[in-house]
Amino acid sequence: MKQQKRRPRGTALLAALDVVGDMLILQLLFLVTSLPLITVVPAAIALQRALQKTVLEDRPGVARAFMREFSWAWNRVGKISWPAPFVVAAAAFSILFWLSTPGALGAVALCVIIPLCGILAAGYIALLVAAMKAEDGTTRQGLTDLTLRIILSKPLPLAGCVIALATWLLLMLRVPTLIPLGSGLVPAMLAWLMVRKAPNTESRVSG
Repeated sequence: MKQQKRRPRGTALLAALDVVGDMLILQLLFLVTSLPLITVVPAAIALQRALQKTVLEDRPGVARAFMREFSWAWNRVGKISWPAPFVVAAAAFSILFWLSTPGALGAVALCVIIPLCGILAAGYIALLVAAMKAEDGTTRQGLTDLTLRIILSKPLPLAGCVIALATWLLLMLRVPTLIPLGSGLVPAMLAWLMVRKAPNTESRVSG
């Protein structure tokens, strides 16, 4: 009887370790493909879709799936998403600059910049959700349309994701060693939680 009880536990433990290993491989692939900086957004989409197909749907070939999805993402958003890391860097510099500026001018500037950053973060999460729902044949316009529908239909869940993402970013500032462990996986898991909470509210698109 004891052996029969231990086997499921051992099997569950091995399965959990296998999932953790696959996720760490995806994170490593995300970091490597993000090194040119202009490839960050396609790499994030590739991680999201590879996570869906290999970890959640239990398909084999994590690295192969990631590279295939990276090509898919680059063909759709690669040429228009390259300014994204520079926009993020400019936003971070602006926030730090105005935080160090005393007086009403700094407060007004932060009241403008921070909501704009929140909107950009919400759009990023919505894009990951859309990429997770999109079919292989989805075009760039189809991906854009689905992203806009998610933004308009799920503002409150997106706001919650933005708060969680901001908390994670603040934590990374305090503990920089967390950057290589979760820079790609944390947004991916937030996007997955949105899909998981309401799996049938959005249909998969192919155009």
